[in-house]
Amino acid sequence: MYGLAENYLVPFALLFNATILQVSFISASNQLGIGIGQLMGAKFVNYFPKYRKTIPVICNILHASSWLLIFFLTIKTKNVYFIIIFYFLGVLSTNFGGPSWVSWMNDIVPEKLRGMFWGQRNRILGIFQFIGIITAGLLLFFFKRFDREIAAFSIVFTAAFMFRFSSIYPLKKQYAPQMTVPVKGQVFRFRIFLTKLTTTNFGKFSLFCFFITFSVNLMAPLIPVYVLKSLGFNYIQYTMIIMLSLILSFVFMNYWGPLSDKYGNHRILFITSIGLPLLSLMWILLRNFYLLCILQTISGFIWAGFNLSMTNFIFDAVRKENISKIMAYFNALNNFSAFLGSIICGFAANFIDHYIRVDNKFFNKFIIIFLISSLLRIIIIILFKNRFKEVRSVELSPPATFFYIFKPINDFINRIQFIDYNIRKQFKKK
Repeated sequence: MYGLAENYLVPFALLFNATILQVSFISASNQLGIGIGQLMGAKFVNYFPKYRKTIPVICNILHASSWLLIFFLTIKTKNVYFIIIFYFLGVLSTNFGGPSWVSWMNDIVPEKLRGMFWGQRNRILGIFQFIGIITAGLLLFFFKRFDREIAAFSIVFTAAFMFRFSSIYPLKKQYAPQMTVPVKGQVFRFRIFLTKLTTTNFGKFSLFCFFITFSVNLMAPLIPVYVLKSLGFNYIQYTMIIMLSLILSFVFMNYWGPLSDKYGNHRILFITSIGLPLLSLMWILLRNFYLLCILQTISGFIWAGFNLSMTNFIFDAVRKENISKIMAYFNALNNFSAFLGSIICGFAANFIDHYIRVDNKFFNKFIIIFLISSLLRIIIIILFKNRFKEVRSVELSPPATFFYIFKPINDFINRIQFIDYNIRKQFKKK
């Protein structure tokens, strides 16, 4: 579903002449839906723990239905705001079930294997998203040649509905142990979470993540518009650029998972964060399709480590009985930060268009916002580098060059030797 539909909402909106502000609202509605849904869902599952398995199933049905409503109502009215409204409602519904699902998964995944498990799980997820993104991109590319983009989008959104709906069956089959509910007096409330943001180790970690998320989403809504409108790339090129970072971020989690288990999530978090300012800066300097593909490959590698270590840090730092609530609080504020970044991005682009009025190849609204995002990332990393620490005993970490250069090269050589050994073995048998 995510591979087919989620990444093509903006191209669908651009068919109906969506403005950059409206595109930023699409991104913002996603973040707002996640934040509100997580908060509501966390509260609900703690009141009704026996429905922990039922909640995600019902929410998946509602989320699946939203894709049909997005397509048919937008086609009928040609109004982009139907995309924004029903995308928000779909995201809200699925994230209402999020805390239940996270708590459920936390109970059945062994603590010592979390890094490896989520790395491999997300690698498989990445393969299926790759198939979805490629399929949708090819459909749109070929259908556009015959001026039939609407027909392609009808296939894409209908398939998204069918796949999301079909996920209910394996979810219902999954084993669900009884949920551990915190004692009433020990319930971790949202107010307490807010008061601890500046005083505790976990609070400072959370603030770091919130600020990084804000700086990233300050430019994120512009990327699809920049690629399709400013650079003039076709659907195949757009698909490749969007796909590489997203899919490889899942694939490379298999690389970072054992490293986060061994050297700690704090170390991996900062090893990967030092590359984030460079990623946004390169969007200013690179315009060639193939160079942008290389950039997105590096982006997928960096974001894989950052996202995996961020999630695992929460699992390590939070007591088991509070995981559903604290994960919901964290996700709510993290996505509210993304919401603010997306909204400010849209209004900033509007402001530059109307008041600064710079629009040439070397200095325009895209470049200005990309540069601001890069500078913010640098400031955040410097300010938070030593503000929080690892929460479990880990091995002494090697320098950054080990993670970015020596280990990848060593893994590549080992892989080649393994393939060579198997080929030689087959020849000997013959």
